[in-house]
Amino acid sequence: MYTLESSGSDPARLNTYDQFAIDGTYFQHSTGLYHIYSCWYRAYDGWPANLCITKMSDPWTVSSNFSQRQILSVPSNPWEKTPYGRPFNDRLSSNEGPQQLRNSKTGQQFVIYSAARSDNRNYCLGQLELVGDDPMNVQDWRKNNEGCVFYQNALEEAYGVGHASFTTSPDGSEDWIVYHGMRDPTNGWGARTIRAQKFTWNQDGTPKFPRPGYGPYAVPSGQ
Repeated sequence: MYTLESSGSDPARLNTYDQFAIDGTYFQHSTGLYHIYSCWYRAYDGWPANLCITKMSDPWTVSSNFSQRQILSVPSNPWEKTPYGRPFNDRLSSNEGPQQLRNSKTGQQFVIYSAARSDNRNYCLGQLELVGDDPMNVQDWRKNNEGCVFYQNALEEAYGVGHASFTTSPDGSEDWIVYHGMRDPTNGWGARTIRAQKFTWNQDGTPKFPRPGYGPYAVPSGQ
């Protein structure tokens, strides 16, 4: 994985130990900056794709070595595998597209990630919550193993919903999820389009995502 630095002619290399690394994102925490990305166990495994975390000393320098890299999540649930429900199928089983999400009212920190295969109707979002103080400690994370927190809605012909990011309305009063999905689940990656919907929060502080659809929806507050 690489970073682009404007002051030089070559991109600065982000150390992912010469291994498969995609969908990298920053995780900002009071203890420092971290890099979470989709990874394999070993350099030439192929599958499954897991979620790894490393410590950073600045936005372009990984400070932890390979032995300190931690695997936060593996696609161990049937809904994280492709085809859906085949519990022992590792090929094309994925945890990818991680994105930090913070509840501004409670301070709770989450990583929302994509599961299964991105060109498949079952592509969905899973959830990790940091319940301890150390993002590099796997035991400080709690995975929602009960199922996808955001998933297809056949009644609205909204399939393959995943790879989300998060923003707020212009006036800061609303939280919005931006994601891709498909109306035609048989046409793979070429069928994907970008959507955005407002979401709220559950009483326990976890995100309460809507059912995916096409609206029409009210414009973001303040727009």
